[in-house]
Amino acid sequence: MKALNLILTSLVLVTSVSLPKAEAKNVLETETNQAESTFLVSANGNQLTTKQPTLIALNDTYWGPNQDFKIRMPGSIQQNELRKLVSWSNTTQTIYIIAHTDLPVETPYLSAEKIRELLQTSMRGQMTTTGKIFRSTNLEIAGYPGLELLVQHSDGTTGQYQGFIVKGRMYVIGAVTQGELTTEAVNFFDSFRVYPERVR
Repeated sequence: MKALNLILTSLVLVTSVSLPKAEAKNVLETETNQAESTFLVSANGNQLTTKQPTLIALNDTYWGPNQDFKIRMPGSIQQNELRKLVSWSNTTQTIYIIAHTDLPVETPYLSAEKIRELLQTSMRGQMTTTGKIFRSTNLEIAGYPGLELLVQHSDGTTGQYQGFIVKGRMYVIGAVTQGELTTEAVNFFDSFRVYPERVR
């Protein structure tokens, strides 16, 4: 159980991308180099095409490497790695992220209550080190438990994060901005879909 908590905490830490305004501008101006462009693909009609890390992602739907999830990423891609994708929306001055990792083999055998407890412990524990949680909501996706946190980070940014554990794979998605989260962020979170039958 300790190993599982450590993995969850490290994944949440990776997704905590609260950036001061100056750093956020640098993210926008800095193109990602040598990232793995095979991570996610964009769906254009019925044809799947590989997305390069620095191409504009506005309204593009991205699929996970096993086609186990899809999400619409606003803005332009800043980081494109095997298990993490980060984009920056200049329109709303918001950073978006999706990250995923496989958890230990015993995870799928845990009860929904135990999984919620793990999400609460790891996500809340990590977020309280970077700011104050002012809303926590239990979620569900495709029948699997999840958690949403709204955080006021110590640097003044606002972050919204959702975490789900589906058949032993954890997904964390987030949006961070200096101002208020907009409809763009709502659409980002609403677009996330998981296909449990493809998680392997």
